[in-house]
Amino acid sequence: MPKNKPADPRKDPNSVTHVQSCSGTTGTCPSGIPKTCLDAPKTIQLPDQVNKDFQKLYGDSFPSGKSQEHGGTLVKDDKGNISVVNQGTTGQSGAFEPNRTVPSGQTIIGTVHTHPYDASEGGYKGVSFSDADMYYASYHKEATYVDAGDRQFMIMPTEESGSPSAKDYEDDWKAAYKKYGTDQGKPPAEATRLAANEVAKKHKMAYYEGKDGVLERVSC
Repeated sequence: MPKNKPADPRKDPNSVTHVQSCSGTTGTCPSGIPKTCLDAPKTIQLPDQVNKDFQKLYGDSFPSGKSQEHGGTLVKDDKGNISVVNQGTTGQSGAFEPNRTVPSGQTIIGTVHTHPYDASEGGYKGVSFSDADMYYASYHKEATYVDAGDRQFMIMPTEESGSPSAKDYEDDWKAAYKKYGTDQGKPPAEATRLAANEVAKKHKMAYYEGKDGVLERVSC
């Protein structure tokens, strides 16, 4: 919990390191990898169409009543406009592999995927990042977003985050989830949010929670 396991970014031939400004849009997003968590924006406001795309991706995540993660790649064009391209699914219920091949003139500034849980899986909403999600953001040095139905999340490394391994994130996340979910008995979705926030603090990442396209920094 959560179940998703993105593709290992170390095997991605299109791996790039990009987080750019969102000037020229009707919303805001990270203006670059901040030095520290406190240097990250306090509030992220997604452009209206980007937020609608996030919500549509979540709405599409229950084909025939079964969960199937959807997602896309956030890009900025040469005029500063932000959009979500390569939208869809990779056909795996609990995983999404972003397509990082984008047209000339567009720069990758992040990725988004959904966290759907159908009735047979508990019907949870508001499930935050997995360890694999956090490692993906760390490896690519960019923002990763999740739309989880009634909540949206964003995670972004800082210059202080370093380069922890996938195993580091896995061990830290599992320990935090056990503390909140198993030992303290928090509901699964809440336990994921507490675990993600704790791991973000440990690795000096900027972690955000919100809804309807407005996300607030909570990790520092």
